[in-house]
Amino acid sequence: MDEDRKYNIISLLNDLNDIPGEAICIFNSKEAFEALKEHKRIDKFTYNNVNIGVSRSWNAGINMSEGDSIFILNADLHIEKNAVDQLEHFLLHLPDAVLVGPEGTINDYANLEIIEYYRRGTFNQPTRTHDISGFFFAIHKQRFLDNKLLFDARYSPCFMEEWDMGMQVLNAGLACYVIPVDEYEHEWGISGAQENVPINYMGRIVYRQDILQSNQRKFLEKWFPLNK
Repeated sequence: MDEDRKYNIISLLNDLNDIPGEAICIFNSKEAFEALKEHKRIDKFTYNNVNIGVSRSWNAGINMSEGDSIFILNADLHIEKNAVDQLEHFLLHLPDAVLVGPEGTINDYANLEIIEYYRRGTFNQPTRTHDISGFFFAIHKQRFLDNKLLFDARYSPCFMEEWDMGMQVLNAGLACYVIPVDEYEHEWGISGAQENVPINYMGRIVYRQDILQSNQRKFLEKWFPLNK
């Protein structure tokens, strides 16, 4: 829990005071858990005594959710109600949508390159993408579960889980969409870092660049085995 950052779990919970729906927290930090386990805006939580990584955390939250629409929110995020309302509206009205969010990419998967990044202000209507950026997105729960979609834990603790889900969605005949909303702010953490920062994962230290390179190999081995 980093209270020195402009946006953190406390500021996000304050944002959620104005947004209805159950709030589920996946705690991978004892410090954050002890500070917030009695917070009035948290409806459900899971406490892990080690950092279990992004994919496992997202899966845990999805499994605990009872709503028709599930929102995944990073702690380093600021949101307003209109952004949530707009994402949910299009999630429920686009007939093939399973994931929607304000940012996403078109990818050259085989060469591990982003062809186009859709970010705020670069598009003005719902647009199909290959994936949705993981800091803020919504899931159509029935389509997600009916098609046996699952964030793949082999990409733990982070990186490539978004691209992998995009491939799963495409193979299911469904779609990811970016939605033009403005009412959010996000501070990039590990994903946006340039340096080879250490990450405490499952009680051991791993490094950003090693994880990225390893998970890129895993992605190619899974989806493009003839090109590896």
